Amino acid sequence: MSQTPAPPTSVGQQLRARRVQLDLTQGALAGLIGIDSSTVSVTERDRTEIQRSKRAAWERALRLKAGTISAAYTQGTPLEPADTTASEQPYADMTDPKEAAVWGMDLSEADRIEIIDAVRARAAQQRRGHG
Repeated sequence: MSQTPAPPTSVGQQLRARRVQLDLTQGALAGLIGIDSSTVSVTERDRTEIQRSKRAAWERALRLKAGTISAAYTQGTPLEPADTTASEQPYADMTDPKEAAVWGMDLSEADRIEIIDAVRARAAQQRRGHG
């Protein structure tokens, strides 16, 4: 008889579980956020806390509710996935012309999200001076 593993409790464990749930590698997540994959690794192992200035990027990349990472650190609350109902905001940042244009395309939502993720990864790469 095998035991069911305990649910992740630390912020790092929760972040890793969410990344795996979304089928993202550490490198892919790092690209979406604009950080090194080593930073994802040390964060998931609870060796460092996410900088406040980067928390919104982590939340977008992991499709989490805004503010949930700060609440997890300060109040010990679990990370909360963003509500994906139609009444919620689209995945795209509609203030960004490129993302708004992609969101308006006649494609499946999964395809639009994939393209937006690629646009974000490219922008992060350019910010790091690699493009």
